[in-house]
Formats: sequence, structure tokens, C-alpha cells
Amino acid sequence: MELRDIAHLTSQNAGSFEIHTGNFLDEFYRSDNEKRKQMVEQEPAFYPNLAPHILPFLAGMAEKLCNDYNLECPAWVYRPQYYLKEPVFWMEAKGNLRLVLLVESPIEFRLRNIFTSANSLTRV
Repeated sequence: MELRDIAHLTSQNAGSFEIHTGNFLDEFYRSDNEKRKQMVEQEPAFYPNLAPHILPFLAGMAEKLCNDYNLECPAWVYRPQYYLKEPVFWMEAKGNLRLVLLVESPIEFRLRNIFTSANSLTRV
């Protein structure tokens, strides 16, 4: 599975984003660095029915994984369309949870105005 597949599969079923992201992460963590690089290399296609935060989240995820595994980040992750004007808080956070996410969200997501937990890419 490649990162771009998450966008394609989610465009077919909006409620499946977390499942496909988890499947991608499981494969990514099992792979060697050459395979990991291939998995994030291709830019996801734009699908008009995707929620506006999905592609920026995938760009942040690709950048974070590349940074964590000392891989060269693909140039596509830095394109302007992957930076949101309005903040998005994961889990539709309200109140104090927003404060937690503001503090602990990885920089690769914060730069894109996406606020998620520090362990959002962790698998158990």
C-alpha cells in the first residue's frame, strides 16, 4: 500500500480513513527504508469529495514519517495546497483537549494547521 492509496480508498468511503491509515502505517513500520521511501513518494490525487483536511494530514504524515526514519521527504509535501488556512482539531476536540493538542501535536502537522495527538501515528 502507498500513501496515495489512502486518499483513493477514503474517497470511496469517507468513514474508512482511519482504517486505511492504520493499514498503511502497519505496512510502513514493517518495511525497510527503501520500501518506506517508495510508499510516500507519490503525491495523492485530489478527490473533490474528500474532507479538506485529509490531503494536508497525509502530507504531514509523510513528512513526519520521513523525518522519523531519516528519509528524504518528497517535494510534494511542501506544496501550498497542503497547508490549511483554518485550524483542524483531531477528534473534533473542544475545550482543554484543544490545549493538549496545541502543545503536543507534531510540528509536521502544526505547520499545516492540523492539531492531533503526539502518538497519532503510533501502532500497537
